Amino acid sequence: SAVTSGLTYLVEKFKDFSGSATINLDGVVRSRLADFAEHHL
Repeated sequence: SAVTSGLTYLVEKFKDFSGSATINLDGVVRSRLADFAEHHL
């Protein structure tokens, strides 16, 4: 989920680090591997 993902954890831990930054993406292009994993795992 958005709350428990490793990426969310990492962003929260680096929030106060002056060398960190975040970006917001308007959309996502999924790879064939990600699509396969979503349907088969």
